[in-house]
Amino acid sequence: MKTFQCPYCGVGCGLYIDEKGRIKGDFEHPANFGDICKKPIYLTKVLSKDRIGRPLYRESKSKSLREISWEEAYGILKKKLTSLSPEETYFYLSGQLLTEDIYVANKFVKGFLKTNNIDANSRLCMASAVTAYKLAFGSDGVPCTYEDIDDADAFLFIGSNAAIAHPVLFKRVLKRRRESEGVGLVTIDPVETETAKKSDFFIQIRAGTDTVFLNSVFYVLHREGWIDYRFVENYTEGFEEALETARKFPPELAASVCDVKPEDIHLVAEVFAKSEKLISFWCQGLNQSVNGTMKNLALINLHLAKGRLNEKGCPFSLTGQPNAMGGREVGYLTNGLLGYRDVRNKEDREFMEDFWGVKGIKETPGPTITEAIDLILEERIKLLWVVCTNPAVSLPELRKVEEALSRVFLVVQDAYWNDTCEFANLILPASQVGEKEGVMTDSDRTITFCEKFSEPYGESKPDWLIFTELAKAMEASELFPYSSPKEIFEEFKESTKGRLCDVSDLSYEKLPARWGRRWLYEDLRFPTESGRARFHPAKFDIATEEGEFILLTGRLKNNWHTMTKTGKSPELLKGEVPPFVLMNPKDAEELGVEEGEEIVLSAKGKEITRIVRLGNVKRGHIFAPFGYPREFGEPTNFLVSDKTDPLSKEPDLKYAGVRVRVAKLMTS
Repeated sequence: MKTFQCPYCGVGCGLYIDEKGRIKGDFEHPANFGDICKKPIYLTKVLSKDRIGRPLYRESKSKSLREISWEEAYGILKKKLTSLSPEETYFYLSGQLLTEDIYVANKFVKGFLKTNNIDANSRLCMASAVTAYKLAFGSDGVPCTYEDIDDADAFLFIGSNAAIAHPVLFKRVLKRRRESEGVGLVTIDPVETETAKKSDFFIQIRAGTDTVFLNSVFYVLHREGWIDYRFVENYTEGFEEALETARKFPPELAASVCDVKPEDIHLVAEVFAKSEKLISFWCQGLNQSVNGTMKNLALINLHLAKGRLNEKGCPFSLTGQPNAMGGREVGYLTNGLLGYRDVRNKEDREFMEDFWGVKGIKETPGPTITEAIDLILEERIKLLWVVCTNPAVSLPELRKVEEALSRVFLVVQDAYWNDTCEFANLILPASQVGEKEGVMTDSDRTITFCEKFSEPYGESKPDWLIFTELAKAMEASELFPYSSPKEIFEEFKESTKGRLCDVSDLSYEKLPARWGRRWLYEDLRFPTESGRARFHPAKFDIATEEGEFILLTGRLKNNWHTMTKTGKSPELLKGEVPPFVLMNPKDAEELGVEEGEEIVLSAKGKEITRIVRLGNVKRGHIFAPFGYPREFGEPTNFLVSDKTDPLSKEPDLKYAGVRVRVAKLMTS
């Protein structure tokens, strides 16, 4: 029996494959105790579908790709990388890679090439949560674990449809409610999602106004005398400044901005004030916003105001990808280094230079992926290397992205053919989970060892090996001596010794295991300069977009991200194609469209066509899944702006202004 972690969402379910090739839940794994959702069941059936088996190359995009050898591929890369300055190259990684893959890629870029021009698709999902955690607690670590679900009596879901995006975790919450009296669920969302339908209270908020709502809850906590001043005085700082901002949003005003009832705000304040233990879960609804960091901080402020940490609760950011936490531990974003270190910190740079045996790690973070797209169009970045992700579908403002991908020398390293491959000059076939060994870290800091249960497809190779072999071809064997993923893990774990995310005592044989204590800040000492947690004024700038409707984007139930794997399963596609939007019945009636008919959405000079489904979406809002690749029509993100949060640089993927026309009227 071979065990591994599910390669989809960040819950990190333990799986195993039996002697008949069937995938089942691992009853001994602490993330899921044998529970499983539908998606991984079909993994073995799509393992070989539309795979890339050999390196492919074309110097000009006007020509067809042709098969080449690995030696030729490494020769092309060596020539390109040595002919360009490090700042003319850019690397875009993925939270779906194993930690060992990420480690070697990050070392190659920041340690060997000596550029911080590296980012990951976590920029699109977790950057705002990471930024807020660091501002509030001094470090990027989830303060609690899944165990805390099992004795909590209140759960708040805000900007998270966990019932479909993190289903096994959500089922654990429902189990807690089922088995204990007095447990309540509150969901705040513009859409009555599957999560909302199973909640005790659903508050249908206007998109983009979460910061106002949460500030107003803070206002009520203060007005009603519900602040835990003992906790605030002993363990926090910045309370008065944060409260001053919250005072600008009394419930009557906030209710008008958010288009909710004042009683809704009071309800959430009561939940924070009177429950025994409250866990707030959030995901992209808070993160993917120009106000994303402030939304996160507004929520964390409530936990600090009531002392809701450890035995009293937790602000729990749900991770979007299976190893986004592992990527954060390795430091794969533009500013990161191993063990939650930062390139801007002199001591951190000096440690890494000594640890890796290199000199000259840059102190300035590189551009984020959306900034890199602009730099490509300015011809300042001339080589883009994309690893295990599909920016031709997932990035915002896709018309600009397409132009950039068409201009740049594009390297795509992936297991499957996807939309981004259509723009590639060089394609490197990578092996995937099940075909290689290594570790992943889930949303509650549990690390799982993924065993190999299948031989790599064709000539595909593990991502760590591709970077290692290229480094050796570039005369850097002493920096990249690896012959197995275990060697890489052993090196990585030494770099974490004494850090918050210390995994130095772990080994492949001891996994799964969680780093840190159950409560990361159990003694209420925080890795900030003062040792205190920090309130922050949660400022709000109202979003403005031209259009008749606010377009919301999100996931599908049975498919994941851009369908690179799940879209190859007929069982998972059932009911989710053709591409659809969810619309309020009254909006549809006014528009003159019925369920099942087509509408055309337009923005940013682009139009996409979708089938209408009716549902309880807030008036003036439309929900559209973002993950449809081009084989199903124009991707949703053609309509989404590349505006970003000023602190996290995370794109505003959850709020776009669109115009809507009925397709049948256009053709009649």
